[in-house]
Amino acid sequence: MNNDLINDTLKAYFIRTGKDLKLIQRLLRIKYRLNIEEKVLQKRVAQLKIN
Repeated sequence: MNNDLINDTLKAYFIRTGKDLKLIQRLLRIKYRLNIEEKVLQKRVAQLKIN
């Protein structure tokens, strides 16, 4: 999977520090103005773990 803003954020906060997906969703919404559903983030995490 390509390195983009969402994947980099997931790697930094979810995988390395173990933050909650709701917190990451809020961070993306506030800092980058991206409204991303939690299910999409869960799918991205599953794809990161496979690769």
